[in-house]
Amino acid sequence: MAVIKRGKVYTLATRPFGAKAVWVKTTARSKAEARQIEVELLKACRTGDYQNLDRNTREVCVRMFQNQGWETPSGLLAEERIRDELTLWKGIELFLKAPQVKNSPNVERYRQSFVHVVEKLGKGHPLKSIWIPEIRRYQMERLSEGAKASTINKEKSALSRMFQVLIEARLIDENPARLVKNLSEKSGEREVYVSFRDFESIVEALPAWVRPIAQTAYYTGMRRAEILGLTARRVDLARRMILLGPDDVKEGKWKRVPIHRDLVPILEGVMKVRSIETNKIFLVEGRPPCRTSIRKPWVAAVTAVGLDPGPRFHDLRHTWKANARRVGMDPEIRERILGHWSRTKTVAERYGGISDEELIRAIDSMTFDNGDTLIVVPGQEKKNPVGRQPSPGKMLARR
Repeated sequence: MAVIKRGKVYTLATRPFGAKAVWVKTTARSKAEARQIEVELLKACRTGDYQNLDRNTREVCVRMFQNQGWETPSGLLAEERIRDELTLWKGIELFLKAPQVKNSPNVERYRQSFVHVVEKLGKGHPLKSIWIPEIRRYQMERLSEGAKASTINKEKSALSRMFQVLIEARLIDENPARLVKNLSEKSGEREVYVSFRDFESIVEALPAWVRPIAQTAYYTGMRRAEILGLTARRVDLARRMILLGPDDVKEGKWKRVPIHRDLVPILEGVMKVRSIETNKIFLVEGRPPCRTSIRKPWVAAVTAVGLDPGPRFHDLRHTWKANARRVGMDPEIRERILGHWSRTKTVAERYGGISDEELIRAIDSMTFDNGDTLIVVPGQEKKNPVGRQPSPGKMLARR
């Protein structure tokens, strides 16, 4: 076995099937990389397993068989055909079946995002032909239809996640979505605070199975996906602490959420009902609700209360942050509970851990009746032939 450099090209002199030595060029950028390609190539040839070859070794292997006039193994050909024929729809199917995706709390969000992506690009669109111009065109078309920038950004994020998973599976080589900037969401930012009185009215109008989900959001500031994904082992009522792992949260880091004393009896009631089909604590007819299950009952309850414009479920997280700020909670503790602490953490803060006791004291100091409901929704520019000014937006303020 030998690696020879000819000009800028590293060439292998190797014996994949015994005594006969064959020569084959590589795309290696160093002698060490060329040697690694040879090790993997020999292993694949002698075991007949070509499924786990990386892209560079696979190309060298195919070239070697073609140069020698040997019949190319079906495993190599099948993999190449998959790479060549991979469509958007097939890519989505493979992505949603990936273990790290199908068990993710965000899987339903991905499904919803791909509905619009497939509608615009088409099921049969070759995945390798999706590049920066196609993604930017998609963004502009969705904007022209009236979709919000935040929604379009989520759709692009789903596309990017799919590309990344397929790269890890060695089915594609690049992720063009990462090279496209997100749309600005500043023009669509809402300012929302839901008073405790209005929140209680909404809770009364909700179906019984949705109430504890909304109350958990209001008392903890957790995201909807984090709440719906809660399992019994993540909730320690004795210590009054919820422990979320990297796979449970958007930030991909461990997070501790203290349980307010008023939330304890609510969670105790929820956790008395268990299902043999799932370890999730929030259930509807014995099954865990999906991400979209609470949308219709939430909108119906908000409408019944008479809030127009009405708060979204995610606005309960904004309300929690406002309540924490209004009662004077330490900003570092507040951001740690929300999961934002790593974004602005200073060097000094990295060496000062926050104990469970500090988190419990902070949550127990919180009150939730700290103002009237205020909902400010920015107006959206409307196309019209006479050039009227866009709507200034809606604002609801009530006592």
